[in-house]
Amino acid sequence: MIKLLRLLNIIVICFIYNLLLFFLKNMNKLFSYICLVLSISFITVACKTDFDINAPYKAVPIVYGLLDQSQDTQFVKINKSFIGDGNNVDYAAINDSMMFSNVSARVDQYVLGSSFPIQTYPLEELWVDNLDDGIFYTDSQKVFYFIPTVPLNDEDLYKLVVSVDEIAQDVTAETFLIDGSGLSFDYLFELSLGINGLNFADVDLGTSDVYYDPQVKWKTAPKGKRYELLMSFRYDEVTSAGTFPKTIYWNLGSQNAIGSGEALSGGDNMFKNISGQAFYEMVASRLNDYPNEQDVVKRKVKAVDFIVSTGNEDLNTYMEVNEPATGVVTERPSFTNISGDGIGLFGSKYQVAITGSFSDGSILELCKGQLTSEFKFCTDSTDQITAISNLTGGVNISCN
Repeated sequence: MIKLLRLLNIIVICFIYNLLLFFLKNMNKLFSYICLVLSISFITVACKTDFDINAPYKAVPIVYGLLDQSQDTQFVKINKSFIGDGNNVDYAAINDSMMFSNVSARVDQYVLGSSFPIQTYPLEELWVDNLDDGIFYTDSQKVFYFIPTVPLNDEDLYKLVVSVDEIAQDVTAETFLIDGSGLSFDYLFELSLGINGLNFADVDLGTSDVYYDPQVKWKTAPKGKRYELLMSFRYDEVTSAGTFPKTIYWNLGSQNAIGSGEALSGGDNMFKNISGQAFYEMVASRLNDYPNEQDVVKRKVKAVDFIVSTGNEDLNTYMEVNEPATGVVTERPSFTNISGDGIGLFGSKYQVAITGSFSDGSILELCKGQLTSEFKFCTDSTDQITAISNLTGGVNISCN
């Protein structure tokens, strides 16, 4: 491309040179000088290949916060936009690029229809570390938080107000909370999980290629639009250096409630079928490349948890417009519910969780099955050790 530009410049210069000779021979000197000046100006513009692709910089607050009355502490992330003349990925790794020098923020609580807040929560700074790897600065980052003095009320309106020195106008946003009392697991599913355990496989290892697909059921909550189901498998990893609690998280996908606005009244039934075979394949895939496998003596199975999280309609819209494009058109619309000069999201979420155990067959498959037997799983449950030994003619899954 550079060579082509140089060739075009040479052609333009030659053309203008011949044109000047013609004017010098046929026109008066004054007009020739005018043409000469214009020609030189044209050549200077034509030869310039450097240009600025960046618009004038403007600091923009970027806000992300989700109120969740199921949690004791509420967090809000407040950053600023950044731009540079070089690679902006490099600037993302510099912490100062993303932070305002002075931020004042609060969350006001309003009774619906009132013009005056009944509670005001100033946001305080907190530095967090142990962040996941990424393009942004990962040693530590600043977040803002408040701890409610009384439980948050899902009937009230919450308004975020952010002030920064670089922007004259405050940035604001508001949200209602999700009615968390309406989000619950199905009673029979919860009862079965506690008594019988999660059943992924038969207790007969001879049929280990036949897996079960249990169903998780729950009811939706008022104002909850998007629902995500997460499963966590907890165990203790025993090594020569000690015993360490470990957790494998399995994202089981999301679903949306039907309707919007006032129609999100809750009480609808949702469910998710979980593939037993996919569970054992998932565990194997997570542990296959474990770098410290040679140090593991055994893995004691502890429990299984199911967590259902729901987000309000604004959160669902925000996530949908930011999901990866799967069609031919890759351009996505933008969404923000932050007013003023800011962008981002201020919404609400809620989550419930239940804890249970694995069934005898599921434990046996985990410890001795074809997909996960190499990973040294075992159990301390005397009842399961005895039951499995009796049913299998002496197969031992004890951690002792």
